[in-house]
Amino acid sequence: MIDPHDQPHFRGGGTMGALIRSHDWSATPLGKLESWPLSLKTAVSLMLRAQQPMFIAWGPGHISLYNDGYIPILGDKHPAALGHSMAEVWSEIWDELRLLNEAVMRGESLSFENRPFRLASRETPGPHYFSFTYTPLLDDDGQVAGIFCAAIETTSTVMLADNARTASAAQQALAESEERLRLATDASEIAFWDVNVREGSLIWQPGLRSMFGITTDEALSLDDFYAGLHPDDRATVTRAFAAACDPQIRALYNVEYRTVGRSDGRVRWIAAKGRGLFDAAGRCVRANGTAMDITSRKTTELAMEMALEASRTGTFHWDIQDNRLTWDGALDRLFGLRPGEAVRSLDQFIALVHPDDRAEVIRRCERCRDHGDDFEMELRVVYPDGSVHWLYDRGRTFLDPTGRARTMTGACVDITHYVRTREALKLADRQKDEFLATLAHELRNPLAPLRTGLHLLQHIKGGLPSQADQVLGIMQRQFDHMVHLVDDLLDIARIRQGKILLRQDPLSLQSVLEQALEGVQALLDAQGHRVIWQGVDPALWVTGDSTRLVQVVGNLLNNAAKYTPRGGCVALRGGEAAQPGMLVIEVADTGIGIPPDMIEHVFDRFAQVQQHLGHAQGGLGIGLSVVKGLVEMHGGRVVAESAGPGAGSLFRIWLPRADAPEPVEAAPPASSGAIERYRVLVVDDNRDAAETMAMVLETSGHAVLLAYDGQTAVEMVKRHDPAVVFLDIGMPGMNGYETASLLRALPGAQARVLVALTGWGSEADQARSLEAGFDLHLTKPVDIDKVLRVLSARFSHDLRAPAL
Repeated sequence: MIDPHDQPHFRGGGTMGALIRSHDWSATPLGKLESWPLSLKTAVSLMLRAQQPMFIAWGPGHISLYNDGYIPILGDKHPAALGHSMAEVWSEIWDELRLLNEAVMRGESLSFENRPFRLASRETPGPHYFSFTYTPLLDDDGQVAGIFCAAIETTSTVMLADNARTASAAQQALAESEERLRLATDASEIAFWDVNVREGSLIWQPGLRSMFGITTDEALSLDDFYAGLHPDDRATVTRAFAAACDPQIRALYNVEYRTVGRSDGRVRWIAAKGRGLFDAAGRCVRANGTAMDITSRKTTELAMEMALEASRTGTFHWDIQDNRLTWDGALDRLFGLRPGEAVRSLDQFIALVHPDDRAEVIRRCERCRDHGDDFEMELRVVYPDGSVHWLYDRGRTFLDPTGRARTMTGACVDITHYVRTREALKLADRQKDEFLATLAHELRNPLAPLRTGLHLLQHIKGGLPSQADQVLGIMQRQFDHMVHLVDDLLDIARIRQGKILLRQDPLSLQSVLEQALEGVQALLDAQGHRVIWQGVDPALWVTGDSTRLVQVVGNLLNNAAKYTPRGGCVALRGGEAAQPGMLVIEVADTGIGIPPDMIEHVFDRFAQVQQHLGHAQGGLGIGLSVVKGLVEMHGGRVVAESAGPGAGSLFRIWLPRADAPEPVEAAPPASSGAIERYRVLVVDDNRDAAETMAMVLETSGHAVLLAYDGQTAVEMVKRHDPAVVFLDIGMPGMNGYETASLLRALPGAQARVLVALTGWGSEADQARSLEAGFDLHLTKPVDIDKVLRVLSARFSHDLRAPAL
């Protein structure tokens, strides 16, 4: 065992320092430790104290010495590799290394980036990638006697680079940062320096002279070294070197500084490391170490800091097993931290998270720690001033050889402006839907007196001249078209707001298609279209809402009628689909077709095919959007097909098939009996709507009372006790709900029928009306036949029947 006090060069050095001191070197070509040349001892001393993986190959046999950082690279070759030739240690790659060694022994310096090797000492087959430099080592006579290698394994970095294409923008920024830093580090060549402290003389390799912009071979002194330092860094370097040479401190000389080139004036960044060497009396006699040009890395770091700050992006690294968290200054700013308020643990990070997001952040971090998951989340942080900011945080977890989560690297991006913009857009979208629903309601109110007025004109005793009758037919068709538009406008808003409730009734496919065709027949006839309809198998049934499915098919037929030139052909077909358990409905036309680039967009809200605008007979571009929404709510799907402009269109719907219900015995027809006449009160603040409704009811023989506000309606009920009250909801002052509540509290209320007559017609509106005490809910513009059926069912048990 060598006494370390006799060999100061080999003190410390961790595991490998101890192994080198205890190794029997007399059995190797190097001979006893104390006989080694000073140059070798110095190189080994530097190697043992370095953090970066390093090894030395000395002599013709390339005898191996290495430090603690190099052990992981050796794998299971350690510790047997110590003192053996490189040819033995790296036999599987010796053919590659031999050529490199021969070049270095000729005096060449070599540098490699991400060079692949297949190492037999690894569990995985590789290849394994390394970036390293090979530098000649001189003996005491100045001759090349060995090789000095500084290496870093870049396998994980290379693998990450291969996956970078699929990473997010934040990860890409991080990967680029790591890549630039890595390249700057790997490309740097190591140069050795040696200082005779007593004499102040320097021994510098040519590479170190270049770092100071010195092109001559003149002898150099410490004065030349200090003169080449940047003025702003001179004091820092002087203190660091003095501490390394101080016998009481003996600090590691580890400093980064700038030089100003003597010949070119160029500013370079240098990273230097070294130690003082002390004699038996404790005096510092020499100091030696290494220096690396890190100008490229420093330039990259500055550029990256500027880029990260400009993009409001910060990067972090979490040592999961030791729970150490580090991040850059850009991330400090994203968390609202002041200089010096560093975060060093996961708990400190979580404390900065908004309380409402904290539990989810903890849960996801635990998943990363316990299961190796990656981290991705939008979260809020609270600044010291109380302001709330949004961050997008994404990190990738790396595992150790046992499969446990080891580390995570990632990035955070400030998305506060994006989130606020997104929320503003959502609010605007909700407000738009609410506006559409309100617009549809407001349009229904003036349509109500128009419908009743048309009804009155069509039923005038004695009839009208033929020309007037023709005009009434036109007005009726255009009115029906207007109602169709308003219904679509309201439905598109309901679908987006999730306010449509579907009935789930067994329905005959034949009945659904017939009703849809009946509703559009007048438009098809007016256009002179030929309709192909051969019916469907009566055994085919679907489950759904009859009104909505009739609306879906009706919209498609309406669309075909509008976009097919006069005298065209519209076909309606239905039957079993090729897909088991599904039925198919097809609406085909010989119309103007759909351009290929619009096929995927015809179901979008407000989508209009530009080439169709000259052919369309009105429309808001929402009918097909309603179709898609309602079909999907029924568990089906819809597609459009067309060979292009002028080639017609085909719309195909698939719906889940249902079993036919068991037949029920038909109830005997009710006796018609005599027509009942009632006292009826119509309450509506829209005088035109109220008065036209009164006129219709009076022509049917009923006694009609009018009121234009809720308070008057209550007083009239008290005085006249009407049997039926048609009551508007949206009235100023006392609305319909409040009025209904008062009417239900009056004597005889149970025998009185209250009918809500309003422009609000959603399922939720109808439910609210019934809860408020109404017997029925009719939506403006109401079908007059429904009104008359209400009166004919005055004393019927079917008063609340859905058909009304």
